[in-house]
Order: sequence, then C-alpha cells, then structure tokens
Amino acid sequence: MEDFGPQRILIVDDAQENIDILTGILTNYKKSVALNGEKALKIARQDNSPDLILLDIVMPGMDGFDVCKQLKSDVQTRDIPVIFLTGQTDSESVVQGLAMGAVDYVSKPFNASELLARVSTHLALKRSQDAIARYVKEIGRKNRMITDSINYASLIQNAVLQKEAELTELLNDYFVLYRPKDIVSGDFYWSRRIDGKIILVGADCTGHGVPGAFMSMISVAFLNEIVGRENVTTPALIIDRLREMIIRSLGQDSESEVKDGMDMAVISIGSDRKTLEFAGANNPMYLVRDGHLTQVDADKMPVSIYDEMTDFKNISLEIKDNDRVYLFSDGYADQRGGPDNKKLKNKAFKNLILEHAHRPMKEQEKNLSQFYDQWKGNHEQIDDVMVIGIEI
Repeated sequence: MEDFGPQRILIVDDAQENIDILTGILTNYKKSVALNGEKALKIARQDNSPDLILLDIVMPGMDGFDVCKQLKSDVQTRDIPVIFLTGQTDSESVVQGLAMGAVDYVSKPFNASELLARVSTHLALKRSQDAIARYVKEIGRKNRMITDSINYASLIQNAVLQKEAELTELLNDYFVLYRPKDIVSGDFYWSRRIDGKIILVGADCTGHGVPGAFMSMISVAFLNEIVGRENVTTPALIIDRLREMIIRSLGQDSESEVKDGMDMAVISIGSDRKTLEFAGANNPMYLVRDGHLTQVDADKMPVSIYDEMTDFKNISLEIKDNDRVYLFSDGYADQRGGPDNKKLKNKAFKNLILEHAHRPMKEQEKNLSQFYDQWKGNHEQIDDVMVIGIEI
C-alpha cells in the first residue's frame, strides 16, 4: 500500500523571518530548515531526503544557483524538485534559475495562496514520479525473476530436446537452421534410428516461447514412447498415435478451450537408403532432385483436436543419389522484412531453397541464415524458425 503521509519540504534561506513565514504557511507538511547552502546540501543528501526544496537565491557564501547546480549534478539529489525563492524577478534571473534545473520560482514577499498552489502542484508531481519509479523498479525485479526462470527452463528444454550433434551419427550430410524467437522455442526436431530405419521429425508447436516450449517437451516424451517403446516407424502412424496421446493428455474434446497441438512433418528413411516414407500435419516436405523442387503435401489437419479428423496419409517415395529433403516450420517464410516489411512467403522460400540446393549442406545453412538476417533487417522476429536439410 502506498504511503500518502505528509511530504517533507526543505526550506533554505538565510533570513530567519522568511523561514518563520514559510513554516507558518506550510503547516500541512513536514519541514527541515537550512540557513546556508552547505547545510542544505548535507540535509538533501541524507537517506530521508526532502520531497521538495524551497531555495533562496541570494545567500552569503554559496548562493542558490550554486546549490541548485550541485543538487542537479548529484545522482542522489538530482530528482528533488527545486523552487527558487527570490526577490529578483527580472527575466534573466528567472531564466538562469530554470536553466539550472529548478521547476519553478516564487517571488518575495510571499503570497500564501500562490505559494501553496505551486508547492502542492510540484509535490503531487513528485509523488507521481516516485510512484512510477517504484513501479518501474518492481517491474524490473519481476522481469529479472521471470527471465531467470525462462533461462533455466531453456536449460531444461535443451537437455530434453534433440542435440544437433546426435544427428551426425544418423545422417551423412545435413544442416539445421534453428532460431527460437524467444529464449525457449515451440519448434523442435527429433530423430531416432530403429530397425535400421532413420526417423526424423520437424515440428512447430502452437505458439512460441513458454507455451510452445511446454508442448515441445511433452511431444518429445510422447515420441520417445511411440517410436522407442512401441516400435512404431511408419510416419502416418506416428502422427496418429501422437495426436491421440496429446488429445488424451490435455483433455481435449469438441467443447474444450484447449486445442493446443502442433504442425509437423515426419519422414522414415529405409535401411537400404532407397525409400522414404512421409506424413505431415499441415507441414509439407520439399524434395529437390536434378534441379527441380517437388512439394510433397501434408494433410490439412493439426496434431490436436480438430473438427474433421481422419487418419493421416502415408506417402512412399523412391530415393535417388544426391536427393535433398527439407523439413521446416512456417517461421522462415512468414518473417516480415524487405523494403516493404512484407512476409517472405512460401514461393520465395521455395526459390531460395532451390537456388542453393546444389551446394554443400553447411553452405546452404550459411546462405539461408544470411538471407534471413538481410530480409528481417531491423524488424522483429515474429516466430520460431527451423529449417532442416538432409542429403540422402
């Protein structure tokens, strides 16, 4: 709860009669008094600093201008509002005082109503500024706590998700372009060798950041169960089973508000490296062969509860030497940028893949990454980005 008790005013004047008049007018405030500039600076720098300073200009030794200059150059006192008390009402003195950082001035002899109005206005502003400063500090503290928690969540997610180095044991030549929008990601990839086959999954969970990260970790656990323990290696059956487990675990039904899930592409490369099976939930696969790009379409259904759910289709393809296969989320093609801040879109993404497909995989990754940075420019990244390329 905010403290709305009396605010403290520091009165600085070398004339006792002026101090007596001011203390008599400012009866509703706490008051401190200084008869010279040195004493004023000492009081202002105490822990219980004043909320406002009424500062005489003409004083022996250090005058009001010098006091104000020192107050405004000190980080501890620079935010304390200063009102000059002056019998010098010429414009030059007023301008000099305001230039020093004072917020206002009051002419001598004092008009009680005018003085109270000006003091009340600046104390109200000071109270608002102090409240804002406290809120900003508290927001900063909570933001650090949240960021620390998310950073720790990232460590957990990285421990659970596929390591790119693990792909080296499964694939001859590949690249993974992986750029989370936030600290944690809703895009993920997963692979496993089983019965001589290589299973590769590229998935884009609902949302990004923390919600997407939770879904990615749940999905990885389910994939380990489906492929690793249940020994399912047919892509369509993997997605069917994953959808079933997600619907059950999240309690999804036709009336449910929770419809989170994912889009994904799954491939299974045969042990002879001559065949490939594909199934997709909204996410297609690109196959580049002899300088031509073929899009292998996915089913128009997510891996979650949906209005019209059917079994996912399994597509079998013969593979030739030097074929290149690409799995991806929509983050790359949906990125806004360029001179008109428009989405890149799928057609341009396809052309970019085809333009570089003949190059070594790591060089493709570098080129795609450089183009993405150039396209995005100073615009915000709008989604997680994942592009996986493999040479069979």
